Amino acid sequence: NDNTGGNNSSTANTTINALVDLAITKTSGSTFVVGGSASFTVTPNNIAGFGPTSGVITVVDTLPTGLTYVAAGSGGAGWACGSAGQTVTCTSSAVIAAGASGTTITINVTVGSNAVPSVTNTVTVSGGNEPAANTGNNSAVLTVPVSNMAVNTFLTDGAQTGLPGTSVLYPHIFNAGLSGSVSFATSDISSPATPGWITQVYRDTNCNGTLDGAEGAAVLAGSINVNPGDQVCLIVRSNIPAAAPFNGQDAITVTATFAPTAGPTTTYTRQDVTTVGAAGGAGLVLSKSVRNVTQGGAAGTNNNAKPGEVLEYIITYSNSSSAPISMIVINDNTPNYTNFITASCGAPLPAALTACTVSAQPAVGVGGNVQWTLTGSLNAAQSGTVIFRVTVQ
Repeated sequence: NDNTGGNNSSTANTTINALVDLAITKTSGSTFVVGGSASFTVTPNNIAGFGPTSGVITVVDTLPTGLTYVAAGSGGAGWACGSAGQTVTCTSSAVIAAGASGTTITINVTVGSNAVPSVTNTVTVSGGNEPAANTGNNSAVLTVPVSNMAVNTFLTDGAQTGLPGTSVLYPHIFNAGLSGSVSFATSDISSPATPGWITQVYRDTNCNGTLDGAEGAAVLAGSINVNPGDQVCLIVRSNIPAAAPFNGQDAITVTATFAPTAGPTTTYTRQDVTTVGAAGGAGLVLSKSVRNVTQGGAAGTNNNAKPGEVLEYIITYSNSSSAPISMIVINDNTPNYTNFITASCGAPLPAALTACTVSAQPAVGVGGNVQWTLTGSLNAAQSGTVIFRVTVQ
C-alpha cells in the first residue's frame, strides 16, 4: 500500500478563448450637399484576444432616406457588394486575424433634397464563426450634416426702348454655384403681333455689357462647362423690325438650362421687354438698378436677396438728344419668382413733364406688366425715375 497520498494529483490552468469577436467602424470624409456625391468607409475588425474568423462575413448597410447607392467605385478588395432598395450587402470569406482589421469597404452615394438637414446611417457585421454572446459590438452609427445645393444665379431682367429698324442690347450674367454645363435660349412674344422681331444671344467674354470686336461675329451655340465661382456673361440683342408700330412691344424670355455633374437639370429664366419708340424719341435712354430694401443695401445693376425680402427696382429715363421728347410710355415686368407690391413715379418730375401715372400694374401678390405714362415733354438733358417693388418668393 502507498500511504504517502500527497502527490497523487496535479493541476493545470487552461484559458479557453471565444472563437471570434467582430466589431465594425464607419467613417466619412465627405461633405454632403444636395445634388452632389459622397462616400462612407466601413471597416470590420476582429477584437484582439480571440481567434481568427472563419467562413463568410456579412456587412449590411441600410442607407437612410435621401441617399442613393452608387455601385460604381463602391466595394473593396475581397468583398462582393450588391444592393436591394436602400440595403447594401457585402460579403467576404477572407480571414481576419485576431486583433486585425479586414479590408475596408467604400459605399458611394448621391445626396437628395430629402436628406437635409442630416442623415443617420447604421451598419452591421455578422458571421465569421462569431458566437451570439459576442455580437453586442456588431454595429456602428454615423450621423452627418447635409446642406442644401449651392445656388446658381442668373441676372438680370431688362427693359429698353428703341426705334424701328434698330437694335437694343441686354446684358445677362450666369453665376455658377455648381459644376456642370449651361446653355442658353430665347423665345419672344410681340404685341401687337408683328413679323420680323429677331432675338440673338452672344457671349460677352469680357463681361462689359457691350459687343466688342469678334464678340458679335457669331451667336452663342452649344453648352458651356462651368465650375463653382465661374461667371458666364451674355448679350441678348433685340432687333426691332422696320414695320414695328409705335409703343409695340416684344417680351423676350431668356432661359439658362443647367445640367449639373450630378443631379437633375435646372432652368433659370429672365425677361427683357423691348418697346418701340417714336422717331422723336430717339434720345430716350433707360437704365435700371435694384436695391434690397429689407437688407438696406445700395442700388446697383446686380443684387442678392432671400425669400421674403423686398426688392426695389428703379428705372431712370433721360433725354440724350437736343430736342424735347413727348408721349413717353415706360414698360417693365416683375422678375420671375417675385410678387408685385407697389409702383410709383419718382419725384420731383422734370420741369416740362406735367404728370406721371402708373397706367398698368398687376394685382398685389402676383406678377406681370408694369407701365408708366408720362404726360408733357422731357427736355434735352433732363431725367427722372419710376419705381416698383416686389417680394422674393
